[in-house]
Amino acid sequence: MAHISSGFPALASDTVQLYFTKDPLLESLPILVFYGPSTTSNATRSSARIQVHVYSLAGFQSFPRLTIAPTSPLYAAVNHLPSDRQGDEVSRGLAIGLLSYFARLSGPVKDTLRELAARRRLNPTAPAMFDEMHAGQLASDMVKMDDADGIVRILSSALSQQSLSWIDLDVVLPQKTIQRAVAQEGADLIPACGDDGLPLFHYGVYGPMIEQIGHPAFLPTSKLRRAPSRPTAHSKSRILSKNQKISIRREMCEVLDTEKSYVAKLQNLVNHVAEDLRQNFREDTQKRGLRTGNNPVDRLFPESLSRILAANREFLTELEDILSSTEDAAIEDIEGSVESAILQLEQASLASRNRDSTGTLAFARTLLKWLPKFSGPYQDYMRTSVDLPKALGTARQDNESELSRAVNEFGEQRLRSMLIEPVQRLPRYSLLLDNIIIQLPASHPAMSSLLKSKDILADICALESSSPADSSRTSNVVRKSVQDWPTWLSPRGRLVAAIDAIDLNPPYGDALSGSEVLLLLFPDSLIIARKANDTALSAKGILAEVDRPTISSFQNHTDDRGLLFSAAFDLSKLRLSESADHRTVRLIYTLAATSQSSLSPSDVQLRVLSLLGPYDGKTHRFSEDIAKAKIEGRFPEPVRESNRWSLRATEPSLGSLGMIVAIYEDGVTTKDGLNPTTSCVRVIVSNHGDTQGPSPRTSDVSMTIHMALLGSDTCKMEVQEVEGSRSSETFPLDNLAPVLARKGQSPVCIFDRWTLIF
Repeated sequence: MAHISSGFPALASDTVQLYFTKDPLLESLPILVFYGPSTTSNATRSSARIQVHVYSLAGFQSFPRLTIAPTSPLYAAVNHLPSDRQGDEVSRGLAIGLLSYFARLSGPVKDTLRELAARRRLNPTAPAMFDEMHAGQLASDMVKMDDADGIVRILSSALSQQSLSWIDLDVVLPQKTIQRAVAQEGADLIPACGDDGLPLFHYGVYGPMIEQIGHPAFLPTSKLRRAPSRPTAHSKSRILSKNQKISIRREMCEVLDTEKSYVAKLQNLVNHVAEDLRQNFREDTQKRGLRTGNNPVDRLFPESLSRILAANREFLTELEDILSSTEDAAIEDIEGSVESAILQLEQASLASRNRDSTGTLAFARTLLKWLPKFSGPYQDYMRTSVDLPKALGTARQDNESELSRAVNEFGEQRLRSMLIEPVQRLPRYSLLLDNIIIQLPASHPAMSSLLKSKDILADICALESSSPADSSRTSNVVRKSVQDWPTWLSPRGRLVAAIDAIDLNPPYGDALSGSEVLLLLFPDSLIIARKANDTALSAKGILAEVDRPTISSFQNHTDDRGLLFSAAFDLSKLRLSESADHRTVRLIYTLAATSQSSLSPSDVQLRVLSLLGPYDGKTHRFSEDIAKAKIEGRFPEPVRESNRWSLRATEPSLGSLGMIVAIYEDGVTTKDGLNPTTSCVRVIVSNHGDTQGPSPRTSDVSMTIHMALLGSDTCKMEVQEVEGSRSSETFPLDNLAPVLARKGQSPVCIFDRWTLIF
């Protein structure tokens, strides 16, 4: 975590006095000046050294020690005081302090404020501002205020110390640099993955440089929707004991036995219960002349239920074959003589990777073959399950019908239990697999397949799919949950996170003074919805609505979620900072370009939010989510799934930013043939030690860093900022990560100080 702005100094009324005035040239807003004798160690109350602290539309600046001396260039402001005020010590100190304040303002800040003042004048020429005459005029208009302590408390809250934990960077490598690493498996070459399950890449001569930029990181795609599961609990031994082998076979047999029972229940449900109720409905339609179009039985037993039965019946057949064919070898292995551990290890190293006497590998491969086939029918069934309560109510509403009598005789609760059986089966698979995984060594050949099977089950339960319709479904669920949703707003991609928060009122000191809101983070936008009442949908609730968990699919819900649309921010134009206590975040949104000279007050919005729930006291987690979401929004899935793109991360440390770094080759394009947008800090790795390159050209880029290797252990870096400043630096390769973090912090600090004026 790095500090990007210091807090308001600790001032007391016994050391400083407060003066203020309003300046028509600065939007007629107050200018506050805290004035008093300097309290530095070598100053006395009778000396000509003073302290001045100024706050205005142009921001806050502090001068702990200024000298009132006719020889000082700042004394020119005193000459523009009224003649009767030039001998007054306070007036002279105020004039010198204001001129010092003006002198420290950056060029872009002055230019923007001059443009604002010129818009309000009949003469469009920008007025003379920020000179000694301007400072003298303001000093002569200053009026003393009595409540200095109260103003200090307000400014201390509004201008509290700000820090930042994470930033996102783009690193552009020369073309044909990135290659996917491969590994040998038998006679085949397969894509290599690290211990964390993430893909490995080679970066050619730039490998040592990239290795310094943290560790591989993960972003979801339609093919890999969550970080691969890892064996967090597994056997520490490299060989299986007799008891472990018995436990593994017992758990596999448990899967088979429960599968037999489950398929039998499905057969009864589809072939008997459903058919009997359909027959009752047909009798009702014939006897009473009812229409057959609205058949509640078909809604109770959708076509996907028959597909589930067909898939599980075939899965059961293959599962029986696998366990039957491996049973003799497994029993012989368990009951046979126990060889020494050394001999077992030697035999394991010589044996084929595909050999497994317990049958676990064949079992795992069967799961990996069939579970993806479950995705379609099970997800279709879970999506239609939301209508089951209504369909069941329709079937029972006419007490005189044969269908209603049949449902009552069978038992409504019993029927509900049978209908929910397919939904409950999926989590049951995961629990059974956990019992097997915990017995296996991490290096066991079946481990990878079992972990992938767990991921597939999790994806099915979460109703995730690779189709664009799934992303549209998420957007539709969120839109229906929030009243007054704008018709033009259609966030892209998945719902990255949902966070409960309080939108604080100025001056942001009271964590309970504000409105309860819900933050919805998408890869391209952050949406704020205000909670209208105490029963409004929470972050946990909206995630449940989007993910459609299995049990809640059978519960009724109302359309009124108690959420009202408040604001939507484009992530590419959003900056944030964190409070020192890690409880609040400051969101700064700019409608205009990043260039500071193009901003105006109407272009900037400020929100200060106190995060609740899992994010309470963990603003760094929100900062990381924002950084990852920005990268996910900039790079479409075809780019992220290609072998020309990778992601790395450097964890934040005391005084240093964490970095989420997108690494890709020059020339990578999106599906539409357009270059992906870039982060505000872009790193271009050059060939042959050349760090010369064009200045930042796009409105998204605040800083461009051209970097090259000098030998095997040295880097050369040239930094160009959008406002024209340039610097260069040569440093050891081992220092690359901290140097990048320090450089990446610079535009964030500048932007934070600049936006204080609005």
